[in-house]
Order: sequence, then structure tokens, then C-alpha cells
Amino acid sequence: MRDRILIVDDQAVARRVLATELEDAGFDVVLAGDGREAWQRFCEDEPSAVVTDMVMPRSDGMELLSRIRSRSEVPVILFSAHGSIKTAVAALKAGADDFVSTSDFEVERLVQMLRDALSPTPSPATSKGLDERLVGASEAISAARRRLAGLAPLRAPVLIVGERGTGSSTAARALHDLGVGAGSVFRRVDCADFDCTASVSSIGCLHLDHVEMLTTESQVFWREQLKEAERRGFEALPRVIATASEPLTLSTIHGGFDPQLCEILSRFEVRLPPLRERREDIPLLAETLLARAAQRLGRRRLRVSSAALAHLAELPWSGNVAELEKVLERGLAYSRGREISRRAVEEVVADLAENLAALRASRERRQREALVEALHRTGGNITQAADLLGKSRSAVYRLISKHGVRLSRDG
Repeated sequence: MRDRILIVDDQAVARRVLATELEDAGFDVVLAGDGREAWQRFCEDEPSAVVTDMVMPRSDGMELLSRIRSRSEVPVILFSAHGSIKTAVAALKAGADDFVSTSDFEVERLVQMLRDALSPTPSPATSKGLDERLVGASEAISAARRRLAGLAPLRAPVLIVGERGTGSSTAARALHDLGVGAGSVFRRVDCADFDCTASVSSIGCLHLDHVEMLTTESQVFWREQLKEAERRGFEALPRVIATASEPLTLSTIHGGFDPQLCEILSRFEVRLPPLRERREDIPLLAETLLARAAQRLGRRRLRVSSAALAHLAELPWSGNVAELEKVLERGLAYSRGREISRRAVEEVVADLAENLAALRASRERRQREALVEALHRTGGNITQAADLLGKSRSAVYRLISKHGVRLSRDG
């Protein structure tokens, strides 16, 4: 039995042309000239999917979508000649399955959208995949998983915000693997070193890691790239998944973040909670992370003693899940009994804290040396020093104040 598609458009010629194309592609077609007539047809003919214009007299596409969603979950694709990211977001939030801008409309793409929408969707598998990658039963992490599952089938850019160690890179990879571009090339780009001349057109998915580190020039590049992709229904570029350690509105690394790029990336934002906000997940996380560590190390899996778990629940976890994983991996490696004791955990935590302090001191020393060298080479010229360091003038001034460097100009 062929799927029946309801086409809604107040332009008779366009409506008939689209109907012919869909019939040639193997669909049965029902036609309507506006939202009011379409609602009547919908109730009478029970179509498998709906393709509707947004702007029509008497009753528009959004009103029709609202009526359909009051009684059915059939796929609905909206289109408009005046497509924008705000229009697309409004349609998706209202319950549309997809949005198409007719400025560069291709019927082959619509046919594929309909086939994808009408094929069985593996939502249980998607949820299962996220459960395995972002472990925890707390409402905080469950809410993040729900958002990621909802965003997986979309083509629009997504921003994942989370402190270092919360699993933002894991979430980005899961969003790709379980989403619309599954199976295509996934490439991570460190935004601190992004080259604006690099080609991005042939890549399936781009993970813009540390997106808050983009230089001003790179922000302009991505703003224009994504604005053009938006105009073409996000088909012109690979899918973009950005990750940041803080909301972009708070970023001041290069003197502030481009507001238009911020708006595009932040439209669909998922926040990953820090471990301190979901301490109830620590026992389940410990069990999962220990199983993975045991497999990596070729060791028998140990349990964490109740006293050790209680101690783990009290720690600040500034490094989040990544830090917990390091503690458990070392605890497993150093323990010889049936369980990891509280004493073993305390020793590992102390060792890691000492190593981290030494690492931070070394990093601060290298940062100060690079700053002094740049200032020396430029004769104290802040603009030139900023160029050498790849930072903004304001960032250089902050480093000067932080390290107590005295300015002096040659000559």
C-alpha cells in the first residue's frame, strides 16, 4: 500500500507540480488550498504525512500544524519562501518534523525527507545509546539525554555546554552516531587552532570543540558559513556540533563572542551538568567506569567499598566525570583485594592533586614566558604582541596584570 501525502499550498500551479513529482516518486497525493481545507482533508483521508506551506490565507501552516498535533503524530514538513532560522525554529518547536526553504528547493530532497520520516525510527536504540554513553539516573543528566535524543534527527547546529570533564565530546559524538548523519565522516576541530582557509564542504559532521576559543576572524567565517547554510536548510554545510565550557554569552576570551553566531549556535543548546550537581549518580558511574577500566587494563573488576563511595560523594570534582574516571582507574590498578578501599581512594586523590598543582604551575610559567617573549620582540607593542600570541588586546592586558609583567617600550 502506497503512502498518502497531503499537499497544502494556496498556489494552484505549484501545488499541482509538486503533486506530480510526488506521484512519480511513488506516493499517493491529496491536495488542499489552505489550512482550513487541509484540516478537513486530513480528518477525512488520514494521510501518512503532510507537506504544507506556512503562509496561506484563511488558515496558515502553523495553525494547521497545531490542529494536527492535537490528535496525531504523523510527519509534517513545512515550507516557506521566506525561510530563516527563526522561522525554522518556530516550526520545529511547534512540532514540525522538518522545514524547507523554497528559495533553493529540490524535490529530490523533499522525497528523501518523506521517506526518512515515514520509515520506522529507532528511538529506543537512540535512547539506549545515550544511556550507555552519558551514564546516570539523575534528572539533570536525564534531561540532557532527552534533549540530545530530540536533536539527533535534525540538521540544524547544536551547542553542547559543559565544564571540562562533563562529557561534551562524548555527547557530540553520540549526537552524530545516533543522528541523521550516522555513518558519515565525523571530524573534530580544535577551535583554538582553526584555519579559516580549510575546506569543510565534504565532511559529514564537524565538531567545533572549544568554540568559545574561535578568534574574531574565525567567528566571522563561521557566522557567514552558517547563515548561508541556514538559508539553504542547513544542507550546504556538514552538520555542525559545537561544544563550549561556558555559555557563549559569557565568553570574553577574544573580547566577546559574535552575537549573530551566538544566536545561531545557541538556538539548540544542551547543558551537561557538572558532577557536583548530580552526586547521586556517583555509585552508578563508579560501577560503569570501573568495568571499562578493568577491560582496558585486563584486570578483574573490583567493587568500591561503601566507605570509599561515601568519600567520593564528598569530593568537589572540579574535573567532573573525567576526574572520577582517573581516580577509579588508578584505584583499580593499585588495589589487590576484592574492593577499592577508602584509603586507596584518598591516596590516589592526593597524588592527582599534587600532580595537578605541578602541571598548573608549569603551565603558568610557560604562559608568562611566552608573554614576556612576545612583548620583548614587539618592543612592548600590545597590538603586535596580541597577534604573535593569537589573542585579543584585552586578553593580553589581562595576562600582563595576572603575571605582574612591567611594560617597557624600546627606544
